[in-house]
Amino acid sequence: MAYPSRTDIVTAMRNPQVSFKANELIGGSVIQKGSRIIQYSGGYTIVFPFHTRDSKKVAVRCWIADIGDAKKRSQEISTYLNALNNPYFCDFKYLDDAILISGSIYPVVVMDWVDGKPLKEYINDNISNLKSILPKIANNFKQMVEYFHKENIAHGDLQHGNILVKEDGSLIIIDYDSMFIKPLEGMSDAIKGLPGYQHPSRNQNKYINHKLDYFSELVIYLSLLAFEQYPNLWNKYYETEDLLFSKEDFHNPTNSQLINTLLLSSNQTIKELTQRLKEQLSKTDIMDLQPLEELLIDKLEVAKDNISSKWDKQPNKPEKKEIKTPNAKNITDKF
Repeated sequence: MAYPSRTDIVTAMRNPQVSFKANELIGGSVIQKGSRIIQYSGGYTIVFPFHTRDSKKVAVRCWIADIGDAKKRSQEISTYLNALNNPYFCDFKYLDDAILISGSIYPVVVMDWVDGKPLKEYINDNISNLKSILPKIANNFKQMVEYFHKENIAHGDLQHGNILVKEDGSLIIIDYDSMFIKPLEGMSDAIKGLPGYQHPSRNQNKYINHKLDYFSELVIYLSLLAFEQYPNLWNKYYETEDLLFSKEDFHNPTNSQLINTLLLSSNQTIKELTQRLKEQLSKTDIMDLQPLEELLIDKLEVAKDNISSKWDKQPNKPEKKEIKTPNAKNITDKF
């Protein structure tokens, strides 16, 4: 199937009487700012804010490239997410013969409009208040991915543009083309996501699976902690297409200035998670990666608990003696 260009799609949107074929689109109109049609680009799609004939605001998504059986993916995901009825997702509907573009009929997806801002935009709008907003966002993010794991879901393209933050700090995920759910097991991993969020081995991954987000989760959570601890980092990285880390950091972590600096952080969680990031990057298959909640477990504390458990089981154990150790010198942060 040949896909239309962005220009052809916009032209069709300007001529609703001729172009709109699905009942859900007929009588509605794309939202404009003056004479300009408002549109948002995302890898394989173009998205338009749209008013239906009953004045409901929705998002209309049109594909500009093949993602591999978009119909099956969209219908299965829609059914699955509607059954979950969870606020992390918005309702959407796949419309098969929806819009006439350059003489051919194409499908679209109509999604509920979400009143939220993309993650980077939300952070930038609250730049003077990072110390108070970022802990909440980071915690909400951690809870969200834990829910995904419980439900055996992976978004597949977890990045700032697909994470919307509402006014109260709650999160909603959009763009489900790359999503893994159990009914789609065995489908190709066609959408690899932004390089600044993905493990280098993602490029060799063939099929979507429940571990697609594991590396992205760590990248996003660690980035939020780093911006909270070192707000001056924001001005340095805001204009990039990444959140904080880049693909160069992932391909050569040993020589990454950012990674090496975070390894010296006085914030123990940042320091340990950066070390875990390096450990995850040493793996050559994303199926060997660990979820965020496992990476957040303090390995030293687990080891202590295991030792204490074994100690408690020993008969006639000798009296414990307090061992005093000198205080470690603090390492001055480079930020």
